[in-house]
Amino acid sequence: PEHVDVPPAPLPVVVSTPEGRRAARQLIRPGNWRPGEWAELIGGHLGEWAMAVRGREPVSICHTPAAGVTAAEAGIWTRPDFRGRGLAPACVAAWSHRERRNKEVLFYSTTDTNHASQSVARRLGLRRLGWIWTAR
Repeated sequence: PEHVDVPPAPLPVVVSTPEGRRAARQLIRPGNWRPGEWAELIGGHLGEWAMAVRGREPVSICHTPAAGVTAAEAGIWTRPDFRGRGLAPACVAAWSHRERRNKEVLFYSTTDTNHASQSVARRLGLRRLGWIWTAR
């Protein structure tokens, strides 16, 4: 949709504004991000991002893993012990508000077996566009 409402989050959500990028330098890098990737992410070199934080720890991150001239895809990760708390929808919505300034089309991809991810899409009111098939 043209606009995604940001649902309330139980934790602060930091976004990739100049102020947010400065704040992110004080955060503890999650173990699933390599140091160089993390520096590129929080520096804004990989596109827009939004992350829910507890203290100095990011516990949910939405970022731009793939982008073209007019389109970008949302990638979301939430630490297992923080799943089911509404953080992913809040981060995806906050990411979309940032990325919408730069891109005409935003995508949120999931698989047919990832029910948690499908729940995020439903909660945000996203519409299904189609399926990706792989020939083997």
